[in-house]
Amino acid sequence: MLIRSKLLLLPLLLLGLAGAVQATEECATAVQCNQVGSAAYQDGRFEQAIEAFERQLRRVEEGDTAQLELALNNLILANLRAGDAGMARAWLGVALDNNLSGSSTRLHLRKVAETLNYPALSASPVGRYLRYGGQAVWSELLISEDGNGGYHASFSPVRAGARVEEYGPAAIGELDGKLVGDGVQMRLEDASLDSGCAVQLLREGIELRVQEVFAEGCQDYGGMGISVGGRYIKVSR
Repeated sequence: MLIRSKLLLLPLLLLGLAGAVQATEECATAVQCNQVGSAAYQDGRFEQAIEAFERQLRRVEEGDTAQLELALNNLILANLRAGDAGMARAWLGVALDNNLSGSSTRLHLRKVAETLNYPALSASPVGRYLRYGGQAVWSELLISEDGNGGYHASFSPVRAGARVEEYGPAAIGELDGKLVGDGVQMRLEDASLDSGCAVQLLREGIELRVQEVFAEGCQDYGGMGISVGGRYIKVSR
């Protein structure tokens, strides 16, 4: 049965690759991606719409501000309609970080604020946090209870690179350890890091800041250019 399962993986993988190639051909430009995503959105196929809008974003991220705002607002709205207010808030954060303030962004700011349960999301450190890395790619931090009254952190940092659609992230990493602190200020321990490689966390509401020491050997948990430091936003419990 195990051999049979492995043999089944190849046609499934090829089928997935064929679908990805077809999707890429259907939205080779930002305009095409907008059309493909909008059609999927109108049909209620929100997962496909989000994928197309992410492709749209990759094609405009370094270009026209108005096109960037359109792509981000597409992602905010599609995630809201898909029932993922946390992810909509994450995309809204990207728009605000880019100083976008068009009428759609202002409207979606209000919609996200009305939809997202901020008190519930802020009540505990436990949950899923994301840090934007460009090219519609996010680094992830999962905080869970460790069963002894404390917390465990699992970082999955990525560096997107220029051709993430074709080849995936340029670099990835993995760092796990115990969090020691009061749930607001915490430090990472038991993470197989050298004693001088401190990683500290500061949680304020749904935002979390991670500060780490940059020194020889301190970023050996991932590929070139990988880091867990930066600002994260909590998207789910």
